[in-house]
Amino acid sequence: MVVILGAGLAGLSAAYHLGERDVLLVERASEPGGLCRSMRRDGFTFDYTGHLLHLRDESIRSLVKELLPQGYTDLHRSAWIHSYGALTPYPFQANTAGLPIEVRLECLLGFVEAMAAGHPQELPVPPAVAIDPGLPFLAACPPASANEPTFLDWIEGTFGAGFAKHFFVPYNRKMWRRDLAEVTGDWVSWSIPRPELADVLRGALTDSGKTFGYNPDFLYPTAGGIDHLPRSLAEKLKPGTLQLDCAVEELHAEKGLVRLSNGETTRSELVLSSLPLPQLAAMTSDLPDDLAAAAKSLSHVSIRAVNLGVSGEAPHPDAQWVYCPDPSLAFHRIGLPCALTPAMAPAGHHSIVAEIAYRPEDDPGQDLSLEQTVDGLLATGFLGDPSQIVDSFVVDIPEAYVVFDRARREVLPDLYRWYLDRGVVTMGRYGTWDYLAMEDSLVHGRQVAAWIAERS
Repeated sequence: MVVILGAGLAGLSAAYHLGERDVLLVERASEPGGLCRSMRRDGFTFDYTGHLLHLRDESIRSLVKELLPQGYTDLHRSAWIHSYGALTPYPFQANTAGLPIEVRLECLLGFVEAMAAGHPQELPVPPAVAIDPGLPFLAACPPASANEPTFLDWIEGTFGAGFAKHFFVPYNRKMWRRDLAEVTGDWVSWSIPRPELADVLRGALTDSGKTFGYNPDFLYPTAGGIDHLPRSLAEKLKPGTLQLDCAVEELHAEKGLVRLSNGETTRSELVLSSLPLPQLAAMTSDLPDDLAAAAKSLSHVSIRAVNLGVSGEAPHPDAQWVYCPDPSLAFHRIGLPCALTPAMAPAGHHSIVAEIAYRPEDDPGQDLSLEQTVDGLLATGFLGDPSQIVDSFVVDIPEAYVVFDRARREVLPDLYRWYLDRGVVTMGRYGTWDYLAMEDSLVHGRQVAAWIAERS
């Protein structure tokens, strides 16, 4: 038997791709999906923050389309930045037209100076080496060296002091909640657009309309709610595979024993886990003390999603999400779900989701977060009057963003190897403790299933 811990996208994908094998997929929640879930209240649909299907793998794209029989919408990105009282297109570094002239000049001069200094845009991070050829997502690279550029070094060396000051540093400090010199740069190479000088100059004068970045086009369920994807995937599993409302309490990796909250203990030939890696380590009874202590050094940022149902039309009805670097605003990003599909709110209404990052040990509290969100939306013009709010509730995501730091680079390879040597495969965003999109988790599940098939 294969036991899968966690029915998020990675776990569901693994179970689906394992086909007719004897599989038990356990999930502590009452519905599948992990963080890929949706909440419905009085005609409003709210996802557990933004979930958009950026699909580059054609086989995954075909699978997703098959899994959304109720239909999907092909969307083009409409992302914006709110700063200095203006709304400018994403990315900031190629769209400063509309900002104060002093800001634009400082950004342009800094960018040219960074180019003249010859700082490479590519971070010299050693290549990762797969621990097992069949599981390329379980990879190790040497610990960060003393002279390896930090995330802050990369920002300043790539974009210059002006762009760093006016967007990258304040925004990322709000998101990561720490000094950016503590963050390594090995997560940025694919996610942050790096325009050419001509694009930066053009964007300081006019809206070029040019598209940048990895995520200009994506899919979203037309019926509203990203949970249509995991629910459909769960429905395709063999009957009896998925067990909900069942938490994992203990794992003995060497013996393949999994003790569940329902009192049962299951023996498995292989265990696949998409649980947060520190959480898995804490419940592994035979994990050596040094690895257990090392797992505790893995850091993350929590996210508080403040969800508002609002009467009337959105002030910027085409905006899908907005980045907010202003340090005076509690949230770093807001989402406007009705720009994805009108099905997200009842007629004559729209919704807003504000994301507030916080360190687990420094929780501002839900009441304060809600109050600060309303104040910030009023200040930025995304809310006209508090009386428009017809519903509000707050959702916390304890493990939201994995922090890339030196401890992570040092700890992960040994943890991966120890578990894999005992037939435990960690996968997905939180199982591998990585910065991943939904597609990546679906791919992980498929790769693990193929790896198991090759071993059989």
